[in-house]
Amino acid sequence: MARDSAATTVQPYPAGTQWTFTVRSNGLVLTEELVLYYQPAGGSIGEDYLPGEISAADLWRLWIKDANRFHQQWPDRYRPGEVHVMWTVTQPGFLGIFEVAPGVYGERRLPGEIAESGVQENFLTFYTHPVHAETGERLNWLRLPVLDLGWNASANDVAGFIQEATGWKPSPLQQTMDVVQIGRAAGLPVPDLD
Repeated sequence: MARDSAATTVQPYPAGTQWTFTVRSNGLVLTEELVLYYQPAGGSIGEDYLPGEISAADLWRLWIKDANRFHQQWPDRYRPGEVHVMWTVTQPGFLGIFEVAPGVYGERRLPGEIAESGVQENFLTFYTHPVHAETGERLNWLRLPVLDLGWNASANDVAGFIQEATGWKPSPLQQTMDVVQIGRAAGLPVPDLD
């Protein structure tokens, strides 16, 4: 069946889209561009290096040594090689706003690590639900652009080595990544999980 070339699909919001929301604590109204930032569990290993010290592929090799941690700890929740992905709402350039994305769980909310209150703070804990600055449309979190991360001479994002080495980045609010599938697709070494 041929696809109608005039058909439209829902796309991520264009870069530069402005959102209006209010700071709950003081009533300050903000109008800002918002984006999603992802960090696969253990991706913070990038904090220990600079791109000039280690390549993205070599950092991948170090990182995958712990790729089965979630399956080993919670075999009913994670498949072998599946890694948790943490999501944050921020601004391009990480200016000012940096809160857990609504509707997702951070690592601190994994089984056995749920806060005593049972409530996870997120963007909506501190701000009202954003609306489009021009149209008033309520923000759809799944349409926010996902930041591209890098690990090279011009970018040293903490988990940027993963995207740099594989060419992969998650879909908005994707909860896990399969290290074996992504590594194989990119022709990189993968852990032996048998």
